[in-house]
Formats: sequence, structure tokens, C-alpha cells
Amino acid sequence: MHQGEIVQDPSESLYKNITLNDVQLAAAYYPILIGLAKHKHCLTYGELVDKAKEMYPSKKYVQNAIAVSTGRKLDVVRIFTSERSLPDVTSLIINKNDGECGIGFTEHFDPKKARFEVYSYDWSEISLEFDIYIESVEKQATPRKRLKRPDALKIMSGYYKENKEFYPPSIKDQREEIVVLLMEGFSAEESFKQVCALH
Repeated sequence: MHQGEIVQDPSESLYKNITLNDVQLAAAYYPILIGLAKHKHCLTYGELVDKAKEMYPSKKYVQNAIAVSTGRKLDVVRIFTSERSLPDVTSLIINKNDGECGIGFTEHFDPKKARFEVYSYDWSEISLEFDIYIESVEKQATPRKRLKRPDALKIMSGYYKENKEFYPPSIKDQREEIVVLLMEGFSAEESFKQVCALH
């Protein structure tokens, strides 16, 4: 490290990319995660989204949620648990296909060990702390610029042409999921990566 060099807190860069939608959905998913922890149970990404829709029928942002962008929402919860040295409750959300956490999780953590820690922990005192955390992160969150469908299709097509060697041919089967993410305001790279992580 050079003299006068500013060391950036890693969580600072994480907060920079969090959107209001990420925070709102993290707040909706958190109580479900805690319920899973108490009952020593896992859900798939799709099941988590469906359960939240049942619990919050009048919240439009919950009703519009899709499984493919759930990883970003879980990242908000993961920042909370990581900053407080709590077990990673997001380890209870698994892929439908292989019955395990997404690659973003398994590359860095042992999901079985993480789940054992989650199941052994007493979560009863943490909810109020999480609510306070969500309030503060909501203030920092940046609104995402949404796109119309024709613009999203154009961006997807252009990005794919330039980067197709980095993605499996099967990515074409997930076109609709990519378009939805682009319309939500994710960048092309984020949209393709999120879809790849789930399939």
C-alpha cells in the first residue's frame, strides 16, 4: 500500500450497487428466511418468491419479483449477516436443478457448513436489528433506470453478439429472463450473469 492511498471498505462498494428494489425485497424475504432457519428447511429461489407473494399480496414490488434476480436481494441480507458475524441465512435458498446454493455462494462458502450454523443459531433477537439496518440501507439505495421492452431486446442482442463466446449456447433458452432483468434496469452483463448463475 502506498502512502496516502485510500483503502476502501469492501462493504462500501457493495452498498453502492444496491437498489431500492433490492432492499425492499430483502426486507420481504428476511422473515421467510428466519422461518426456514427455525424449521431447518430450505426453499428454491422460485419457492421463496412465491411464498413472499402469498405473504404480501398488496405489495406491488413483491408481486412483480422474479426468481432470476433473487440473488441480488439475498446479497442485501448477506451483507447484514456478514457485518454482524452472523450465520449466512441465505444458504437456505437453493437452485431447483441441483438442490444447492447458486455458484455465487458455493464459490466462496461451504453451503452445508453454513446451513448447520444457521440451524444452530437463535434468531429470535435479530429481527429488530434487521429492520433498523433496512431503514438505513433504503436511504442509501439508488433507484434503477427501467427500460422499455424494445430497448431491452436491442441491448440483449448487441451484448450477446459481442460476448457469446463467454456464455453457454443454452443461454438462448433464457432470453425472456434476460429481457425482464434488463427492463428492471440491470446492465446487460449483470442480467446475463444472474441468469447463468441460476441455470
